Amino acid sequence: MDSDESRSAIAYRQIAGYIDNVADGARLPPEADFAEMFGLSRASIREALARLRAEGIVRSRKGSGTFAIRTGAPEMVRLSAISSLRELAQWHEVRLALESEVAALSADRRTEDDLARLQAAQEALLASLLTGRGEREDVAFHAALAVCAHNPKLSDALGRLTSHIFSWGNLSAQRSVLTMAERRELIALEHGAIVAAVAARDGDRARAEMRRHLLAGRMRVLSDLQT
Repeated sequence: MDSDESRSAIAYRQIAGYIDNVADGARLPPEADFAEMFGLSRASIREALARLRAEGIVRSRKGSGTFAIRTGAPEMVRLSAISSLRELAQWHEVRLALESEVAALSADRRTEDDLARLQAAQEALLASLLTGRGEREDVAFHAALAVCAHNPKLSDALGRLTSHIFSWGNLSAQRSVLTMAERRELIALEHGAIVAAVAARDGDRARAEMRRHLLAGRMRVLSDLQT
């Protein structure tokens, strides 16, 4: 697969992951905004949107923009609604098992372009945390990491699990015991360790750092919800 096709595929996965975190019918950002968000060309974004339109995942209205069609998105698995802490913990265990291995594969398989996009996603997340909670940028970081594994099935599966956990986890954001500065510091340290392991092509360390990151986040969210 040549580089243009690869960028188009990455754009497709990134935008599909973004759609997982917006409401059905939500207006999507312009091509230029997506290009800046994901560090890709507008041509790649345009090709990805064309594919998403063909699959019925987005629709465009002349003069109005492009809109998400959540009900048209394909699913690898049907995820049950999270209605209890027990269910949250169960789904988080699935994500922990999956994303830890994705991190290891990403360290082994990433290209220099992949690494640059992952680092850009981390920088965008840290910048967003100066003024907000950066939920979408956080999702984009994990999606960029999954792309490094060069396995579209894993990217698709992880995108759905990530959005499922994040959607429910965001409900607890207002009760967070962390200040914005503390959250940014933790993300810088925990994500930074993952990026460093991927950069070093150290799969075992990448797996361990991802487990550490997800388990620490789980402890913070669950302990907050139980107070």
